[in-house]
Amino acid sequence: MKLHSQAALTLKQRQRVKRLHEEGVSIRDLAQRLGVNPTTIQRWTKRESPLDKNSAPLTPQTVITPEYRVAVIDYRMEHQSHGPIRIAQELKERFPWANRGTVLRILQREGLTRPPKREKAPRTAIPVGRHRIQMDIQQLPAVQGGTGFEYKISAIHLRTRLKYTEIHADRKSATVAGVLKRALDLLPPFFSSGPTTPTSSP
Repeated sequence: MKLHSQAALTLKQRQRVKRLHEEGVSIRDLAQRLGVNPTTIQRWTKRESPLDKNSAPLTPQTVITPEYRVAVIDYRMEHQSHGPIRIAQELKERFPWANRGTVLRILQREGLTRPPKREKAPRTAIPVGRHRIQMDIQQLPAVQGGTGFEYKISAIHLRTRLKYTEIHADRKSATVAGVLKRALDLLPPFFSSGPTTPTSSP
């Protein structure tokens, strides 16, 4: 039996210590006889086995098998937003030893620790319709009475820049809708029998 390199007692000495202590010899006397620290004697009088305990970690590091590596890479390629913890959980059924550490190690070696950057869609100007109308409301100090506010409600024909404006004491939906209705009677037609392809404003 191979003992620990720093073992203070041999296997036979450990067995003898336990036997003598059970027969009534004190720990101090046993320590003096063998020339070791009393805590060493006390340790072996309490253990059932004279053998050294296994010094290996309770959860040994898992060897990364080729199948495990392929599974991690394939899963990451299909779910690029999932991190090591999520990947390990998803692979537990096939690989019970899967854990965050081994998954992260595989992703680092393959350069897959970060999801690919998404290309931003180019910005394009919002097209202005042939007869598109924009509504605008401006709050102004009331002229009549000198207190409160009045509201300048305008309808702008974006293609021609023609503007229709009315001033009202409120800006309720019904008031704004009435201004729009009257503006449509005077501004260029919102609908046209001609081409309807959106065009840019001048």
